[in-house]
Amino acid sequence: MVETKVKTKDRVLSALAKQAGSYVSGDQLATELSISRESVWKAIKSLQKDGHRIVSKKKMGYAYLSSDHVDARVAESYLSALSHGKQQFDTIRVFDEIGSTQTFAKDYLAKNPSPYPSIFTARTMGAGYGRRGRAFFAPKDHGLYISLSLPIDEKKELIPSLLTTSAADVIANVLEESFPGLDVQLKWVNDLIVKRHKVGGIITEAVFDMETQQYNALVLGFFVNVLPADYPEDISQKAGSVLDDSEAEVDWNFLLARLTLALIEMNNHYQDGSYLPDYRKRSLLVDQMVAIQVGQDVVKGKVTGISDQAGLALELEDGEKKTLYAGEVTKVKLYENLNL
Repeated sequence: MVETKVKTKDRVLSALAKQAGSYVSGDQLATELSISRESVWKAIKSLQKDGHRIVSKKKMGYAYLSSDHVDARVAESYLSALSHGKQQFDTIRVFDEIGSTQTFAKDYLAKNPSPYPSIFTARTMGAGYGRRGRAFFAPKDHGLYISLSLPIDEKKELIPSLLTTSAADVIANVLEESFPGLDVQLKWVNDLIVKRHKVGGIITEAVFDMETQQYNALVLGFFVNVLPADYPEDISQKAGSVLDDSEAEVDWNFLLARLTLALIEMNNHYQDGSYLPDYRKRSLLVDQMVAIQVGQDVVKGKVTGISDQAGLALELEDGEKKTLYAGEVTKVKLYENLNL
């Protein structure tokens, strides 16, 4: 295998990211990386031009603060720091642009099964898709677009409905912790709602190994619109963003690390239903009249709750009680813009 030489500026970025927020002298960087002080200075200038917020202070050196985009080196540093070096990954791929991280992830995992998680993310996507294959808008550096592989533990039961709802609850909590004052609601099964607009969604797919005739990995794909954008006309009334200020500084890599590590932890025990109480509190559907597309049929009724297996409990128009584990809520009375 031919080894690719790492650029000097990438080495400098990795060194600074490992001590994010702290000053590192130019002499120290030069010594650690076996380069000249001039090379350090040139690398810093190049990194700043690339969108990395690196500040300097006389007699103290340089400090990495954040980046205006996802970056593999910075993300790896945060993942290692937040997990105290305990979480291993098979691969972490960051693309400037890609058709779909979900498609790439499934293809990669089919050829490279691994007992460790992998992260596939991109600054923008041209062919991203959600449930039912519906395309979605992914403006560059305005959101996070991630496909996270989660190894399957054969000793534990796979419960798709609980997995998806638990993931939605985890993402909602991390977003609220990351952006004080934010209130995230959830629309069954997998939509993240802020101020009555969809800011994110989740899709869960499995990778099947033809040789072993078993599933070898789950791919949890999700997106979060963080900064506002000019959405296409067909979704402009429905889509929204976590933040209102398009110029707000976002620590994309720290947010990516927090989300993915929380989801990996969730995958270890979501089967116990521990995420359901909070999911129920966040649900905007309880006590609402809804219409749900189930295959070719439309089911209408009042939502009475979320079952212990994360199904949608309904009282139909004729009084019959029913619990759905699949389907898409296409209409919520009082929330007309949520017909997603």
